[in-house]
Amino acid sequence: MLAGILTDEDVETLRHLVNEAMGENTLRALTSDLAYLEAWAMAAIGSPPLPFPAPEALLPKFVAHHLWRPQQREIEPDHGMPAGVEAELRSHGFLRASGLHAPATVRRRIVIG
Repeated sequence: MLAGILTDEDVETLRHLVNEAMGENTLRALTSDLAYLEAWAMAAIGSPPLPFPAPEALLPKFVAHHLWRPQQREIEPDHGMPAGVEAELRSHGFLRASGLHAPATVRRRIVIG
């Protein structure tokens, strides 16, 4: 999808960022975040690949799946990320920790998407 949008100059700029201007940890985090977003979109809406830019309607769904209230989940088991989405992400190694994502992580992934 991006191949039809990026010019040769865009590709060269990105190559420069990856090879020289971007720290190794930043590149690793960016790669991980993009892979997570792609996996989440596939599990949550069955959309391979994640459209870029992502539709605005996807933002509230992402937030609802990642910033839910644990107390509410005790009362309402379907609150937050659906069990099927969570299981899919876990089975592919994209979701390791239990519970909420850190708000900073959610914010960073929203900015990327």
